[in-house]
Amino acid sequence: MNETKRNYALEYYKSWRKYDLIVNLYQLGRDTLHRRKALMLAGLKEGDTVLDLCCGTGLSFKAIQSIIGPHGKIIAIDINENMLALAQKRAADNGWTNIEFSTAPIEQLNLSENVDFAFFALCWYDKDLSYGWLKSISRFMDKEKGRICFMDYKLPDNWLRPIIYPLLWIEIKWLGESYTIEELKWKPKEVIGSMLKDSKYKAYFFDCLVAVSGQPLDTY
Repeated sequence: MNETKRNYALEYYKSWRKYDLIVNLYQLGRDTLHRRKALMLAGLKEGDTVLDLCCGTGLSFKAIQSIIGPHGKIIAIDINENMLALAQKRAADNGWTNIEFSTAPIEQLNLSENVDFAFFALCWYDKDLSYGWLKSISRFMDKEKGRICFMDYKLPDNWLRPIIYPLLWIEIKWLGESYTIEELKWKPKEVIGSMLKDSKYKAYFFDCLVAVSGQPLDTY
């Protein structure tokens, strides 16, 4: 029997209004700083063209803009029209004119230009799906210079786990996340690292957030 393929984007249609609030509550208001830390680890540079994939409400924009500057560019992709509308408003309110927006599914993405950097923030769902995304975007990236970065949650491997466990459970339930608390016991260094070459790994925010970056593989 074939399993029904989940539409992860649809699972956020009930939570888009509260997304920013919940993400910032869990990260104690330091979400932008945490995203910037991931981007710096991955080697984002001034003037780069960045694919902000599953950009949501545009929470990554400020961190990206602080590095790429006015001569850089963001191509923001999200299939959720409600979240993308909030991202467009965020860009307009801040005067960021170097952002393009698209609701195209990542698997069907068709760009007229090459990009230097791809950023996936808080959008890891499963390996097969993410592998397909990497295969799709690698067509637009330089295999030697292009950089890819994943930033996401995990359960800490320290004494804080019993404390963080219920907090993450509440966030997942409140947001209607498409993953479960058990799935955050994963090993992102190994899982994501195996999908990239020359990968770097960093855990931070009490070991609850991780950034994994690297270059596109020669073949996907």
